[in-house]
Amino acid sequence: MILPITALFAQEEVAGDTIKIPTYEELARMYTRLVSQVDSARQRAVEDSILIARFVEESRQAALASMPPPKKPTFWTNSLLSQVNFSQTSLTNWAAGGNSSVSLGGYIDAKANYAKNDIIFQNRFQAGYGFVKTIGDILKKTDDRLFFDSKFGYKATDKLYISASFGVKTQIAKGYKYTAKDTTLVSQFAAPLNSTLALGMDYNPLPWLSVTFAPLTGGIVVVSVPELRENYGNKPDEKVRMEFGTQLKVKMDKEVFKNVKVDTELILFSDYLNKPQNIQVYWDLSISMQINKFMNANIRTNLIYDDNIKIADKYGNKAPRVQFREILSIGFSYTLSNK
Repeated sequence: MILPITALFAQEEVAGDTIKIPTYEELARMYTRLVSQVDSARQRAVEDSILIARFVEESRQAALASMPPPKKPTFWTNSLLSQVNFSQTSLTNWAAGGNSSVSLGGYIDAKANYAKNDIIFQNRFQAGYGFVKTIGDILKKTDDRLFFDSKFGYKATDKLYISASFGVKTQIAKGYKYTAKDTTLVSQFAAPLNSTLALGMDYNPLPWLSVTFAPLTGGIVVVSVPELRENYGNKPDEKVRMEFGTQLKVKMDKEVFKNVKVDTELILFSDYLNKPQNIQVYWDLSISMQINKFMNANIRTNLIYDDNIKIADKYGNKAPRVQFREILSIGFSYTLSNK
């Protein structure tokens, strides 16, 4: 049987102890104090939670403020290769004979390529110049190249692009054909200057290989020096000669071995306006080997056959001939790039 609480408090002795029965007012005061303590503890817990949350948020904001701003996404891949090669020979009372000489060569290859979604935009600039100076002789040019090429493409399929490309090439300084008796001017800046604009398709079966076929290719050949015009297919009074035809370009840029890179480009052009059966051939090849961060061994070759360019032999007979140039260099090299 369960007794009511008042009956419990009414008992005066339990196990030998006397219990004082609280009054209703005392119970009410006890309840009020208990409720006040609970409310106070709850209030402190709420305040502590607010302080903790505020501290966490301030710490997060401080951490975010100390972080560098996020980089904007870039779709450009840029690189700059620079090479300088120098050699010097000094002879004093050298019984075996010879001449003191000094030679210097420099080469720059800059690329800026853009790729985003279905669009590609590729640009390349090359400049090279070199000379040799033998004591007792005039300075002679050994290398001279100024070249710019740009291509825009829009993706038609996975590996095929509709493309438009523009290219221009010339040389920097005057060039001479040296003989035992005299020197003859054979080239200078804008004599000749070749420029082309090609519309067609660009096929990229591999990341390092591209094949461009342009059935609509227009070009101009500028020869600013009148006495040189016939050497490059222009008439004596024709400063600018027009070309229009089909161009096929095959380009490979690949690291075939570790630190050994092959960069080659073959261009075939048929001029509808002048003997289309005579194909113009331009083939550039560069093989470079990086010895260390600052040393590089490089071989560059250029092969040209153009039926319009007349070259004289040792007897003075002018005719189209295969042109070939090879440059082997070992020297300082440095590449700047970002991806």
